[in-house]
Amino acid sequence: MIKSNFFKKKKEYLTIASIIAITNAKITKDIDLSLKVLDINILENASSNQISFLSSSNYLDKLVDTKAGICLIEEKYSQRLPHHVIGLFTANPYFAYSQISSEFYEEIIPEFSNQNIHSSVVIGKNTRIANNAYIGKNVKIGDNCLIYPNVTIMDGCSIGDNCTIHSNSSLSFCEIKNNCIIHQGVRIGQDGFGFAHDKGINHKIIQLGIVKIGNDVEIGANTCIDRGAIENTEIADQVKIDNLCQIAHNVKIGQGTVMAGCSAIAGSTIVGKYVQIAGGCCVGGHIVVGDMAKIAGMSGVMRDVASKEIVAGSPAIPIKKWHRINAQLIASTQKK
Repeated sequence: MIKSNFFKKKKEYLTIASIIAITNAKITKDIDLSLKVLDINILENASSNQISFLSSSNYLDKLVDTKAGICLIEEKYSQRLPHHVIGLFTANPYFAYSQISSEFYEEIIPEFSNQNIHSSVVIGKNTRIANNAYIGKNVKIGDNCLIYPNVTIMDGCSIGDNCTIHSNSSLSFCEIKNNCIIHQGVRIGQDGFGFAHDKGINHKIIQLGIVKIGNDVEIGANTCIDRGAIENTEIADQVKIDNLCQIAHNVKIGQGTVMAGCSAIAGSTIVGKYVQIAGGCCVGGHIVVGDMAKIAGMSGVMRDVASKEIVAGSPAIPIKKWHRINAQLIASTQKK
């Protein structure tokens, strides 16, 4: 569900007629064009009074089980629509989704004032805040926290008990649980890298998710964690992230996973529990890394990684195979 403390709903509903007018989508059967659509959502979470979209054939399995009432979809997939779903056909469902999400929602503009700490902020017991930290409207900070100089915490964020937020970090559109350490220069909750290309123009997509961080998480200096597009970006309990890492929108990282410096995870990838990601790795988007997998340093992961699998190289392959290939390559270049 899209959080009302971060985003303002501009319209309570859109009719099918208005959606067709906005997106230039077409229909192939008679339907009631005055039907009200109350919200937008992803296929797996949408309900009967919401609109969703299919932007890639990778998600056809989710289309089969969706409870959405309406779907923006390419006409070539019309036969895959469940009988209860109304298809609105468009050549570019992703762009159409971006248009509709902007019709429904906008970001709440912060209420800046001369006060460093807004009067509505709730601060727990024994929490210490540096004089030049900025804390916005309706922020909640738990007990025994330490907020260092030049920290920015924007409107609506929440921080649990026993957390330390180091200098020059900026937090927005996020919820952080207990016992977390956020090191210097970390950025949490900024826009995900979301654009819909249409007719030579990259159109910005409003990012309607947030970042949710669990208990006992540590995030290294100058790491960036983008908020989700509709879903949330989620970092589970006990995750440890090193310096200079990038976590893109909609990523889910499971409990106890560790990620070494200068690594990046692209959008909508799911990383399981107790995964080890060594330094300098790039993990591609829309893939799954199973529980207890290991990714060797400087690897480029372009496919799903099975649970407990160990991979290396770019593109990443099973590590024993990678060792054999490298041994053969080195041997082939030796002078005889």
